[in-house]
Amino acid sequence: MSEQDILHKVIRNTVFNIIGRFWNVLITFFLTPYIIKHIGIERYGVFALVGVLTGYFGLLDLGVGYSFVKYIAEFYAKKDYNKINKVTNTGFAFYSIFAVIIIVLAFLNIKILLAIFKIPAPLQKEVSFVFLLAVVIFGLLNVFSSFFAIQKGLQRLDVTNKIEIAISIPKFLGTIFFLKNGLGLPGLMINNAIVFLIASIINFAAVFKLLPQLKFNPFLSSWQTFKTLFGFGFKIQISRFAGLFHFQMDKFLLAYFLNVSLVAFYSIASEVASRLMELPMMLITVIQPAASELDAKSEKKGLVELYYRSMKYVVLLALPATLLTILLAKPFISLWLGKGYEKAILTLQLLVIAYFINVLTGPGFCILNGIGKPEYAMRSSILAMVLNALLSIILVIKIGYFGVVFGTISALTIAAIYFLFLFYKVSHIPFLNSLTQVFLKPLTLGLIPFLFGLMFINNFSQFNWLGLITFSLLYLVLFFVLMLIVKYIDNYDKDLLKKIVGLEIFK
Repeated sequence: MSEQDILHKVIRNTVFNIIGRFWNVLITFFLTPYIIKHIGIERYGVFALVGVLTGYFGLLDLGVGYSFVKYIAEFYAKKDYNKINKVTNTGFAFYSIFAVIIIVLAFLNIKILLAIFKIPAPLQKEVSFVFLLAVVIFGLLNVFSSFFAIQKGLQRLDVTNKIEIAISIPKFLGTIFFLKNGLGLPGLMINNAIVFLIASIINFAAVFKLLPQLKFNPFLSSWQTFKTLFGFGFKIQISRFAGLFHFQMDKFLLAYFLNVSLVAFYSIASEVASRLMELPMMLITVIQPAASELDAKSEKKGLVELYYRSMKYVVLLALPATLLTILLAKPFISLWLGKGYEKAILTLQLLVIAYFINVLTGPGFCILNGIGKPEYAMRSSILAMVLNALLSIILVIKIGYFGVVFGTISALTIAAIYFLFLFYKVSHIPFLNSLTQVFLKPLTLGLIPFLFGLMFINNFSQFNWLGLITFSLLYLVLFFVLMLIVKYIDNYDKDLLKKIVGLEIFK
């Protein structure tokens, strides 16, 4: 398979990722105020905590799950279907045991968790049900995760996103139905369970169609395969643990040192910031299987080109989104949720900067993982975790709510700089070349539309939705026109855009 074929896959997967995530953002945009209105700000904070807690239970899996995509992509490139079957069935066997363990742990420790996070007595029964059902869903999802990883390993994220879009419709309708009928938080989790069941059936059908050679037979699992998966995955697991820590621990600290209501304000801001960064992250997620395939074929030049192009597109997507969010955070939150969310506004403006810096590490992170060198991302993640813990705890005690925000920003920035230093050292890609080719023009010229926008907003006191959308479009047009003028967007990029507009990537 040629580099053009791999590029075709990357473009196709990125476009479908964009479509899928954009749809997901729309669903979240409409559901969030509806959910808050029906369950209240306190329960919304609890709902956010439940999501974080189930994520931390996932850290007990030794990182095995993060190996699936790499090895499925590698073995598929070599047409070694026997090893793919060993990977998927070994994953199934391991996660079946893992699911039993985490479900038992959850039932045994639920009272302790309620006490740690100071859940009010009237909410404890309700929260217990929600949390335990969430853990059951999470455990079962992991059981089949090795088979669902086939879609990513085969670089068929078009299939993944089509399924996610289809599943979002019953999820949306179910959320409205359960909340409208007064079932509150338990109703939301029951709806998630129903959606999970439907999605699992569809995904199973899809993966066996994509890979007819796939076999479901737990007896194909092997200890040697498990050791291979573990040997690669535990390093990524440490990175994952650190990532969850510095993106989610703030919510725990707010609940523990202050109160659970403040978790909602932070969760709203972090949700918006992370959704905005999903656009460049959609590109990043398709890099790892592509890097694994290129590495398996020893195409070093292809890896370097993959890095430069992916980093360039990440900057093109993430930078204007970040600057625009800083400008429009106040009118957006006010129009979306109403008054009383000032903490969420400032939190969003601060967090989006930290998330932008963090997303710049994404291409290097995925390429190193794809070629089997996850230890460098692990070191950076450990640094971020330690710094975030120390700074956030000290600052939340000293200055309260915004202490955790400043702690996160500082930790992510320092760790990102450290990772980029490691990446350029290991990859032998010249840092100065990257700086001039990728960062210099957009970072300097990107300030021009930002300053124009700032002057306009300072003289315009109120926005409606039409004004907000119009301003955003004008801002983006100005930004990309500048990128065209200075030829940051070159002929290669224009040809790619023509392919996308011409729908060639759907073939």
